[in-house]
Amino acid sequence: MTQVAIDGPASSGKSSVGIRVAAVFGYGFLDTGLLYRAVTRAALDAGLLSSLSSQVAATGVPESDTLVQLAHLTDVDLESGSATIAVDGRHFETHELEGGDVERAVASIAAMPQVRAALRTVQREVAMRGGVVLAGRDIGTVVYPEALHKFYLDASAETRALRRAIQRGFPEGSDEHQEALRSLIARDAEDRNRAVAPLRAADDALLIATDSLTLDQVVDQIVVKVRASSHVA
Repeated sequence: MTQVAIDGPASSGKSSVGIRVAAVFGYGFLDTGLLYRAVTRAALDAGLLSSLSSQVAATGVPESDTLVQLAHLTDVDLESGSATIAVDGRHFETHELEGGDVERAVASIAAMPQVRAALRTVQREVAMRGGVVLAGRDIGTVVYPEALHKFYLDASAETRALRRAIQRGFPEGSDEHQEALRSLIARDAEDRNRAVAPLRAADDALLIATDSLTLDQVVDQIVVKVRASSHVA
């Protein structure tokens, strides 16, 4: 069955688009970034990262066997269409993975080669089931380069920061908007320059610049492309 890979930087609209595309075709949807957030949340709750400061992204996180073990104990259930993620038997709601402490720690944990390797196995298992849309940063390049349909969504950091601020109820130009911009610029640099699976578009991915496009327009482009190349209804 068909796999659709949607990659791109943070806040480029991958999840919003992926959910809609999956609904059109009756596929399951997995935001793979939530896997890293779930491991981070589990590690924080277990006190494994208690020594981290607000500068965690700059100082890094010591790699530990326990963090890697948590990654190996991560599971995904797609039976309901949207993904339910569990770590060591504990199921996480999406809102549990969006806290500031997770936000500060997740990039460093996601940069750990052994954590990425463990979660890559989880993601590949989901992809091989077929009938799924996976959104992330390295689906088409590393996780599942065999995917028939590959897309890379991009937008300027300024556009993405404004979208994030508005989504969270903050006005343009607010302190929160400016902080979102600083955070996205830092995250982009981290994702693009990490030694393992850096953020980039797959050579055979369709690049979609979303700065001036609506959500519906992006979804329509992907749906049309998938239908044209695989005859999916």
